[in-house]
Amino acid sequence: MSMFRQTCYNKCPTNAKEIRTELGTFCNVEHDFECQRASCPENFPMCYRMNCLKTCPEYTVQLNNECILKCPSNQSFVVSTDCEGPCLTGNKTCFKSCPVSHPFLFQAPRFKHCLQQCPLYTLEDGVNKVCHLSCPSKAPFLYNRTCYETCPPSNPFIQTLTTEYNSISQCSNSCSENDVVDGEYCVSACPKGKHLFNNTCKENCPVSHPLMYPNIEGLFLNSIRNFGKADFMCVNSCNLETNSIIKYNLEFEKKCLKTCPQISHFAFNGSCLSLCPMSHRLNVNYSNNYQCVESCPKDKFISNETNCLNSCPAEENFMHNKTCFKQCPIEAKYKKLNSYLSHYECYQNCPEYNLIFNRTICMDICPTEAKYESNGTCVEQCQDELKYSIGEREVTSELYYGSPTYEIGHFCVGNCPKAYFVFGNKCVKECPHNQNHVFNSTCLKTCPDAFVFRKLEGGHYKCIAACPSESFVYNKSDCVPSCPTEARYQIKKTCVANCSDELKYKFTNFTTIIVNWGDTKNIYHHFCLSDCPSNSLYYLDNCVKECPKEANYLFNKTCTTSCPENRNYALLTGNYYTCYDDCPAKTYIYNASLCVSACPEDKNFEFNSTCYGKCPDSSDFKLHDGSYFKCMDACPVNTFNLNLTCVSHCSPDTLELGNKCVQSCPNDRPLNYTSGKGKHSCVYSCPYQTFKFKQNCFDQCPSGLRNHLGTCRLECPQSHPYTDIVTQKCLSTCENNFVIVDNKVCDKKCPRDKQYIEKKTCVKSCRNPNSLLQNAKQGIFCHDQCPHHLLLMENKGTCVEKCPDNKFIVGSVCRAIYKCPSHAYLEHIDYGKRCTNRCSSTFFLDGSHCVQECPPEKVIVNAMCADVCPPSHPITYKNFGSSKPRVTCYSVCPDNYVLNSTTCIEESACHDMKHFSYDHVCYDACPATTGLSGNYTCVSILQYIFISIGLIILTLILMAVFYYLTCFTGWRPKELKETGIQKIKTHFQLVTRNKNKEKNTKYVINFKKGKRETAEILEMNDANRTDGENLEEVVELNDGFKPITFRRRNV
Repeated sequence: MSMFRQTCYNKCPTNAKEIRTELGTFCNVEHDFECQRASCPENFPMCYRMNCLKTCPEYTVQLNNECILKCPSNQSFVVSTDCEGPCLTGNKTCFKSCPVSHPFLFQAPRFKHCLQQCPLYTLEDGVNKVCHLSCPSKAPFLYNRTCYETCPPSNPFIQTLTTEYNSISQCSNSCSENDVVDGEYCVSACPKGKHLFNNTCKENCPVSHPLMYPNIEGLFLNSIRNFGKADFMCVNSCNLETNSIIKYNLEFEKKCLKTCPQISHFAFNGSCLSLCPMSHRLNVNYSNNYQCVESCPKDKFISNETNCLNSCPAEENFMHNKTCFKQCPIEAKYKKLNSYLSHYECYQNCPEYNLIFNRTICMDICPTEAKYESNGTCVEQCQDELKYSIGEREVTSELYYGSPTYEIGHFCVGNCPKAYFVFGNKCVKECPHNQNHVFNSTCLKTCPDAFVFRKLEGGHYKCIAACPSESFVYNKSDCVPSCPTEARYQIKKTCVANCSDELKYKFTNFTTIIVNWGDTKNIYHHFCLSDCPSNSLYYLDNCVKECPKEANYLFNKTCTTSCPENRNYALLTGNYYTCYDDCPAKTYIYNASLCVSACPEDKNFEFNSTCYGKCPDSSDFKLHDGSYFKCMDACPVNTFNLNLTCVSHCSPDTLELGNKCVQSCPNDRPLNYTSGKGKHSCVYSCPYQTFKFKQNCFDQCPSGLRNHLGTCRLECPQSHPYTDIVTQKCLSTCENNFVIVDNKVCDKKCPRDKQYIEKKTCVKSCRNPNSLLQNAKQGIFCHDQCPHHLLLMENKGTCVEKCPDNKFIVGSVCRAIYKCPSHAYLEHIDYGKRCTNRCSSTFFLDGSHCVQECPPEKVIVNAMCADVCPPSHPITYKNFGSSKPRVTCYSVCPDNYVLNSTTCIEESACHDMKHFSYDHVCYDACPATTGLSGNYTCVSILQYIFISIGLIILTLILMAVFYYLTCFTGWRPKELKETGIQKIKTHFQLVTRNKNKEKNTKYVINFKKGKRETAEILEMNDANRTDGENLEEVVELNDGFKPITFRRRNV
């Protein structure tokens, strides 16, 4: 297939030349749609077939700003930066020779690729900078882009590597998972005559695996690596997997067979035998193998004492107790044909719900020759106590979806059921046409004399003594639900053809009922009345809802042909006119006699509730209200005067000024404010958050202008020289990670011709040729060293956010190594695999790997993944609240959780089960030495006892110290030195106490006031008693127990 002008053809057209490249076959016409130089804009710089594109199509190469199918001969070298090897996708550029950044030449069938280094499947010629696709014959084996005579010991296996460019023998440290080992070669399958064992080709099976299992086409075993890579595989047992697919599981002469041979066609315990052993004497045929079994399966029958069959054979077609007989035994004389298995089953009694026919045969339904069922037996005719025949019967009293369940057939009954009628010796659901009157559930020709009224029910008439209250009497004897058309009017529940003089007014109404799943139907009722109802109108002798066309004027609830002379105005109400003295509210006078809700088109000016052809001279303004105009003295609020017309919005060619629409703004409000909704207003100054440009205010600056500090400008000022490409706002520096492009514009991405970024500015190339490059959405950043949030790609000179999967992070460098150099663990983080000696705080140690989540089959112990909980942490808890629940091992349950058996549960769950929690454990009752502290929580009583004892001891110690300091030691304070203000320090000391005489007891307390006065206070029982002339003061001290009287005297 060839591509010509974006369409695939079997061959190129006559005038087109075929061009074959590595990317496909193309048809090209000389000078067809050639691109013109410098004809594309900056945002679509590439040209292909006169179309401007952002990037070249993948089946083309880039030459300057043009996309072509094949590089010219003077620039035939192709360089691609999108992949390491020969790249057939992404951007490809033509060069005259390989640049320094891509020095190695790789000659493909139709392209000359320039690469940074040779592919792994080529020989790298470092001197000539060429990648060879084959090794020389004297050194035919490739290893690390170098050819060797023999493979090194570290990579001893020879593997054929096939690419789209070559097929070469490569040295490998091991064969791939899909290959097997044959000597020192890695092959896709063992040669003829060799057997596969342990992924290696063997001429003979070893003693440990002596059996040969054949290769089965289309079969794949997950448990056996490279199954099917040889004609036979060495196994120690033919029973490889227990599923129905594996058939070669029988052993015979050291081979695994699908079926046993004819000479030993009985299978037992995976081996082929000529006879079944006595312990398993029965045999059953499974997939052409006769398996020896101890007993037949549940769905099999014993025939001829040894064979397990699906059904009894013709010569033994009577089955009893899973065994085939020639006749039913005496103990099970009843037989029933099993039509599915084509044999008779023998029973002691017929199964439930079966019928007995001809004394021994069990049947589901009676045959034609004895079709009537009578007490479980099939008979020819009903007779004796069960003399009536019926075609169905109710088989259960339980309701199924609101209805009883019935059985269809021929049955004999003693009495007909309620829903049936007696007709001769039959029970019928409906009487015949010539006897369609029913009385006492019996079909009759006519009703008896005492029950002359009849009511139609179904297809028959029920004879009754009187019509029901909800029915009407028609034709003297018929009870009907509604009156028929020929006698439609009702008088006292009787249907008549015409109304009488006493009840002369005819009135009709209807009732709406629902029929047929939502459809409605009107049931009409006709009455003869002495007067019309209050909600109806009089028209002749009829009561009507509204007046007819021939008498469409209403006055005093009577329909007439015109209004009376004393009624001046008529208002159209529905299909008729109502007569009034004056027009009602919210209506207008039209043509002097009619009342209308809105003025019509010929007189559509309303003034003082009257319709005119134009406004009166006294009204200067008019307001458009719906279909007519209102004549007004002034415009209402929230309207504007536009040429004496009151409008809600000024026209687009005018401006709002107060409540007027003007052609231009006056000097006191000179600015034109144009809002985003297109409304123009005259304002003194621009409103808040709007922008001014000349004499105009805008919500947003017009296209081509930049906004700065509330004004629109043609250019940004020097203080804010940069322009945001989205908002056109002047900035002092670019925001939101934007970069500076041409004309100091802040854009999201650099243009294609300036894709490098130096100090947030887009440039054609980095200032430093050795700069480290970072690919970003804005472009390619130039760095002297990688920023702290980026990683350095070893030997690449680039900074990346994420390390590739085939490289490890060591420090802040991505290195191409197969294991960490001096670190114990490998941490799997979002931006790569990091070598470390300690897992991060949010990671778990799983072997030698730090993972964010332990595998589902493992548990978490102290931030480590383990197979089971260790004895030191026997308690488990699984947090089902997380997105991926994991089991965590604890030595003690965490806060708010308690131990239940060996699992932690929430403390509230323990309380919900009416259990008690104490010390992170859930109990049926509070343990000893604890007490209940509300909400099913137990607390330790010993703790409260120890605290109480400690408080008592502390109180006693403080009392003793207080007593020692105040009452026992006789301590006196040092006297203060006198200062400018005299300070008095008084000390009391117990001198004597007389314990023998209660009434005369005297307490003597000496005290000194500075150095000048000494006095004593003595207790005395009698306040009137005095001891000497030095008495100064008598005081009574009442401490609440015993009042004590003291006196004070000088000493």
